[in-house]
Amino acid sequence: MDGWGFGLGIVGICLLWFIVKWLYFDPARREYRMWVRECLSRQAQKPNGTVNVTHGWPVLTIPYKTVNIELSLRENNDESALEYTYARFRTEVFNDKNFKAILDSKDLFQKPMIFGTRLAVLDEKFSEKYIVAGNDASFVNSLLTQEIRDRLLDESLQVAFGRHTDSSTLSRERGWLSVFTKGMRAKDEVLDGLIETAILFYQRLEALNKQRRVAG
Repeated sequence: MDGWGFGLGIVGICLLWFIVKWLYFDPARREYRMWVRECLSRQAQKPNGTVNVTHGWPVLTIPYKTVNIELSLRENNDESALEYTYARFRTEVFNDKNFKAILDSKDLFQKPMIFGTRLAVLDEKFSEKYIVAGNDASFVNSLLTQEIRDRLLDESLQVAFGRHTDSSTLSRERGWLSVFTKGMRAKDEVLDGLIETAILFYQRLEALNKQRRVAG
């Protein structure tokens, strides 16, 4: 009987949790996602984008020249510190390159874990704020123009090039340029800044690719 009682108690606790979750947490989450969709829909009116739902979250897709820029928020139910808002696109150029420029932290417990070779960026102010790692220092320094570095610094944005930011470490897919900011932030000025910065990276990648073709 004790075993049955213990088992029924566990079932009751689980049932109570699901009821509370359904009554309180899920409606709040649905309401928040609806608000995010409204924010993205406003953004879609500017660049003629479209909003669709992917894995339960609204994603704005904006056509820009040869790529589609995706704009959305990444939720993490277990750790809010891992949530972020992003703009990203996939390009066919420089797929052999990868790098990250991540905001550093003076707090030992919040310091980012960066895998790969640390790179020196020829900008003291930028290097004080960011940890940069990648496989080609020359490429990274050519890509991170003064305009791009200033934009990242001014808006506390981070960037990754290579794999999809939320893909598994085993993924072989390359060519994703992601600009992102910490937290779930759907205000117009934040989304505008992400889109504009993603476009700056696209333009710079295209310019570098043109230089490479001319050089032969």
